[in-house]
Amino acid sequence: MPEFHPKHDHLIVKPIGGSTPQDPARRTGEVVAVGPGRQLESGKPHPVDVKVGEKILFNSFAGSEIEVEGQAYVELPEDEVLALSAE
Repeated sequence: MPEFHPKHDHLIVKPIGGSTPQDPARRTGEVVAVGPGRQLESGKPHPVDVKVGEKILFNSFAGSEIEVEGQAYVELPEDEVLALSAE
């Protein structure tokens, strides 16, 4: 697997499921890389709350789909994460 280094508050997510039966516009994925966070207007860093390895729920229209070495990923900002999985 390639080593990703997203910028700011962006995540790289490996999709692990299609749409949920309850809402076809939502997808699940595993976070494979996390940026360092964004800088607040005060100059202080605001770290990303999501961690590598966590499973997330996100809108299927969120972010940008990318393909690396034949594997599909989604790059999206942290604020497009709808929920963290309890699993």
